[in-house]
Amino acid sequence: MLTFATVKRPFSSLVTSLLAILLAGLSLSCRPEGNGKVVIRLGHIGFPESPFDHGARKFKELLEARFPDRVEVRIFGSAQLGEDKEMLEGLRLGTLEMHVPSSVLHSVEPKFGVFDLPFLVLEREQMARIADGPVGEELAEALLAHDLVLLGLWENGFRMITNNVRPIVQPEDLKGIKIRTPKDPERVKLFEAFGANPTSMSFGEVFSALKQGVIDGQENPFSQIVPARFHEVQRFLSVSRHVYSPAYPLMSRQYLESLDEDLQVGIREVAAEVGRFHRELGVREDARYRTMLEEHLQISEIDQPAFAERAEPLYEEFNRHFGPELVDTIRTYGKQ
Repeated sequence: MLTFATVKRPFSSLVTSLLAILLAGLSLSCRPEGNGKVVIRLGHIGFPESPFDHGARKFKELLEARFPDRVEVRIFGSAQLGEDKEMLEGLRLGTLEMHVPSSVLHSVEPKFGVFDLPFLVLEREQMARIADGPVGEELAEALLAHDLVLLGLWENGFRMITNNVRPIVQPEDLKGIKIRTPKDPERVKLFEAFGANPTSMSFGEVFSALKQGVIDGQENPFSQIVPARFHEVQRFLSVSRHVYSPAYPLMSRQYLESLDEDLQVGIREVAAEVGRFHRELGVREDARYRTMLEEHLQISEIDQPAFAERAEPLYEEFNRHFGPELVDTIRTYGKQ
C-alpha cells in the first residue's frame, strides 16, 4: 500500500492570481541581503518528491556548496508563487529570479512545441545529446530573443495515460474519454489526433477533477502521478511514453547578466549538472514508481505504431512552420 502525505495546493486560482499581482509590486533585486548573500528565489508547480522538487533541491545543494558565503537559493514549490504563466511573467517583471516550467514554454517560443511531438524522444540518452548539442543551443538562442536564459534541460519525464473508463491499448480506446492536458494547444491537438476528448486545466486542479468525475483521465510521468496521488482516483494506467517532457530552468537575461561573472558561470554549470542528475534519477524513479503503481492500477502497454500513425499530421504541421531539420536532428540523436 502506498503511503504518501496529503499535499494540497495552498491557494485557489483567485488567491494565486492576487498573489502574483502582489509579487509584481515588490521591488526585488539581485543585490545581497543583510547576510551578504545573493538570494535566488526558485519557483515551480511540482509537489514534494516530484521531478521539479528533486531538481530544485539539487540545484540549491550544488550552487550553495559552490558559493557557500555568497548565494542562497530559496525554493517555492507547489505553485506557491502562482502557476507557470504567472511565474514566467514574474521573471519578466523582475519579481522572481528563477522558474522551472515544463509544458508552457511553447507559448513564449513556438519551437519548444517540438517536445509535444509524440514518440520523438524515445530514450534519455537521446535527450542528453539534445541538451549538450546544437539543438539545445538553438533552443536557448531562440529564448534569448524573449530575454529569457535557458540554463539547461532538466526532466519532467515520459508521460503515461491514466483513466477510469477502460484500458487504453489502441487509439480507438480513447474515444469519448475526457482527458486532462496541460494548457498547451499542441498537447490538445495530440489527444484530438489520438481520438480522445481533451480538456485543459491547471495541474493543481486535476486531483479533485478526477475524484469528482469532471474528467476521466490525465497524462503525466510516473514521477508526477504518484506524488500528486492520481493513483488514488484512477483505475487504469497505460504505459504510453507518448511524449518526453523536459523541464526548463530559466532566468531573465537581465537578472543573470547583473550577477558577477563567476556566479553566472557557476549557475550555468550547476544547472547542466542537475540535468544529468535528473536523467539518471528518472531511470530509477520510473522503475520504482511502476512497481508501486502495479499494486493500485490495471496496467497495459499501448500499440505504439498505431498511435504514431494517428499523430503523423502533427509532424507535417510542425515541419511546415519550422522546416524538417530540427525534427530530423533529434531523430538522428536517437540512433547513435
